[in-house]
Amino acid sequence: MKQDKSGARTGKIINFQQWGVIFVLIALIIIMGISSPVFLSARNIKNILQQISTLGIVSLGMTILMISGGIDLSVGSTISVIACIVSKMLKAGVPVWISIITGLALGCIIGLFNGSLAAYTRAAPFILTLGTMTLLQGVALLITKGFPITNLGKTFEYLGSGVIVRIPFIVILFFALMFVTFFFLKYFRLGRSAYAIGGNEQTAYLAGISVKRNKLIFYMLNGFLAGLAAMVLAARVSSAQAGMGTGFELRSIGAVVIGGTPLSGGTGNVFGTLTGVLLLGVIANGLNLLHVDPAWQYIVTGGVIVFAVILHEHLSK
Repeated sequence: MKQDKSGARTGKIINFQQWGVIFVLIALIIIMGISSPVFLSARNIKNILQQISTLGIVSLGMTILMISGGIDLSVGSTISVIACIVSKMLKAGVPVWISIITGLALGCIIGLFNGSLAAYTRAAPFILTLGTMTLLQGVALLITKGFPITNLGKTFEYLGSGVIVRIPFIVILFFALMFVTFFFLKYFRLGRSAYAIGGNEQTAYLAGISVKRNKLIFYMLNGFLAGLAAMVLAARVSSAQAGMGTGFELRSIGAVVIGGTPLSGGTGNVFGTLTGVLLLGVIANGLNLLHVDPAWQYIVTGGVIVFAVILHEHLSK
């Protein structure tokens, strides 16, 4: 009975936070629309959706991971290194489909490595993936030698700039993956186990859940989505460089936390993450249109993330 009450209270906290984010998002859209006549134009709305889609794909993997009590600070470096490797392959004449499969496989391998460390050692995932982040950043620098890799070919570029029925392909891809992730977490036994593991790992183990195996899978899914995001990003800008993924780790974690998934895990959903991604996207786009100094953009974004964490902790008491 006590557990049920605790679960109900947690659900109310998440709903309250998500509705709060939605209200803030609506208020920001109204304010930005008044401040800049360009903001609510169809072209700019399309730009916002394109801009958030790469972050959104990364955030979906982070949502699964954080619900299960994990975290991955290496996703930014994963994006950088996979984008650089795939771009090198394309420049060497490797077929696009082989390059894409290689990128996705590399994401899974990096995820498997992180998952193995998280599942079979006692060290905190935060510290482990911080080490992986540094390692991968070094690999990306070795691959590129500090120079960008450009002109990746029209076929590959379709991933980031293609359009289907006047809707950017990247936007369709993100929303399709969002619904797949929603059904995975809600209706699949493996997906539902993420909540049990994040809520109480020992209890999940006693209930017959293969905690270590499932952790490995969650980290691999996170790596897979990071690999996909890497190629989408490289295709969109038609280039790759060693630092192109920098910041994605913090922004994806921020979007997930803003959406109501606590750092401790056990609760959360993809629609909350969507509101978090949209909020960060609207802030970045709106401040750009208002010609706000980039330094202030970082300050505002960081402030929103800190406020979301403090709010959730306060409501949980």
